Amino acid sequence: MRHYRYMTVLLTIFGFIACHQDNNTTGKTTAAAKFEPLPAYFNGEREHIRTGSFSLHKTVTLNGVSDTATLDGADSTAVKDLLKPFADMDLNKPSLRDEYDTSSLYDPFSGRKSVIYKSKGKQTFPSEITMELDKNGTIQQINVHSYTVNMVYEFRQDLLYQRNKNIRIATYQKIAFLAPKEIEVNVAVTPKNRM
Repeated sequence: MRHYRYMTVLLTIFGFIACHQDNNTTGKTTAAAKFEPLPAYFNGEREHIRTGSFSLHKTVTLNGVSDTATLDGADSTAVKDLLKPFADMDLNKPSLRDEYDTSSLYDPFSGRKSVIYKSKGKQTFPSEITMELDKNGTIQQINVHSYTVNMVYEFRQDLLYQRNKNIRIATYQKIAFLAPKEIEVNVAVTPKNRM
C-alpha cells in the first residue's frame, strides 16, 4: 500500500513539473515571434470595425459582373468573413520557419516604417507581405501577394488592407480546360456619422 502512495506522490510531482515547463515554453514562443502576429492584429481590427460605428460599402465583381451592398460594421459575421483571408496568414507557424526574408525601410522624418516579408522561393502562399507602420508602430496598410502555378492550376491573389479606409481582395483562378474565374471585392470603410 505504501508503494502506491509514493508512486502517486511522485506522479503528481512529475505532472506539475511537466505542466510548468509547457507554460514556460508557450510564453517564450509567443514573445519570440519572428514575424508580426497578423492573426492577432486582424482579430483586433475586426473588433475595432465592429465597435467603431463604421459602414462598409462593398462592391463584388465576378467575371466582369458587379453587385454592390452596404453592410453594417457591427455585423460581426460579415466583418469576420471579410477579414478572413487576412487573418489566415500566420508566418509564425513552425512549418514556415526560415521560409521568409525580412527587410525594412525607416523614414526618420515621419517616423513611418515599411516592413517586407518575402518568400525565399519554396513557399508561395503568401509570396510577399508589405506592411506600412506609423510612428507609433501601428499597422496602417498591408499588401499581400500570393500565387500558385503548375501544369493544371493557376491561382493569384492580391489583398490590400488600409486601416479605416479600404479593403480589396482580387483573386484569379484558372483550372486546366475550364474558363478562368476572376473575383474582386472592394470595400470602402467609412464612419457612419461622416458629414
